[in-house]
Amino acid sequence: MGATARTEIDTDHTMDAQSQFERVQKILKNKRLEMEKNLAIEEEERKKYGERAKRPSRLQEAGTSKEQPKIYQGLALYGAKEKEDTVKGNASSGLNRMGPIRATQYMRVSVRWDYAPDICKDYKETGYCTFGDSCKFMHDRTDYKHGWEIERDWEEGKLKESKDDEFLVSSEAESDTEQDKLPHSCYICRENFKQPVVTKCKHYFCEVCALQHYQKSKKCALCGEKTDGVFNVARDILAKIKTRNEAKLKEEIDEDSSPEQMEVKTLEFAEEGECEGTND
Repeated sequence: MGATARTEIDTDHTMDAQSQFERVQKILKNKRLEMEKNLAIEEEERKKYGERAKRPSRLQEAGTSKEQPKIYQGLALYGAKEKEDTVKGNASSGLNRMGPIRATQYMRVSVRWDYAPDICKDYKETGYCTFGDSCKFMHDRTDYKHGWEIERDWEEGKLKESKDDEFLVSSEAESDTEQDKLPHSCYICRENFKQPVVTKCKHYFCEVCALQHYQKSKKCALCGEKTDGVFNVARDILAKIKTRNEAKLKEEIDEDSSPEQMEVKTLEFAEEGECEGTND
C-alpha cells in the first residue's frame, strides 16, 4: 500500500471486453498479414516460372512438410471482422472503449453524509452535548429552510405576493361595497340564507339546498363546476347577516326611545324659566 496503490474493483484488464476485442483484432490482423504474405509469394512464383510451373510451390511444400495445428481461439472470433480506421476499431482510450467504463484506479473516494457539518448533531437533535463548551461545532437548534424548500413554498403560493394596495387602509365605504357584492339570497330557493355554505367556486347557497342539489348533480348549480362535495361555512355571509341584524336592532332601540319624555323635559325647563321670570 502507498501512493501508487490501485483500486481494482472492475473486471481484470486481461479479461474485460476491451482486452477481448483487442485480442480478436490482433488475431484477425495476423491472419490478414499471413494471407497477404502467401499471396505475395504465389505472385512471385507465377512471375518467375510462368504457366509452365508444374512443380508444387514453396507454400504447398511447407504445408505438406508441417501441418499447423488447429487451436480453439474463443467464441468471440467466430464471425468477427477486422475494424480499421473507425472509432470502434481504434478503441483503446478511456473515451472509446468496448464494454462499460472502468472506474478510476488512482483516486480514493470518500463519501460523507451530513446535513450540516458545521453544527453539532447531538446538540441539534437532543439539546445536550458531552463535550460541552469545548465542542468545536456550533450549538444551534434553530431550523432553517433550504433553497429548494423556499422555491417549493413560492411555487405552491404559500408566500404572499405583494400587491399595490396591500398596505392601504380600507375605509368603511369600501368595506360596505365589498359586502354589497355578496349575494342577498340563495340562488336555488330565492329566499334568505339559512345556514349558508360556500363552494370551491365561491358560490353561496343554503346548506339544505346545496345538499339536495348535490344528490341530483355533482356540479355547482350556478357555474356547473365540480364541487366534489365540499361545502364550507360561509363566514362572510354570516358576518353580513350579523351586521344587518345588529343594525336592525339598533334602529328598533332608537325607535323605542320615546320622544314624549323629551318633550316633557323641555316643558319642565320651560316652566322653570317662566317661574323665574315671574319671581323677578
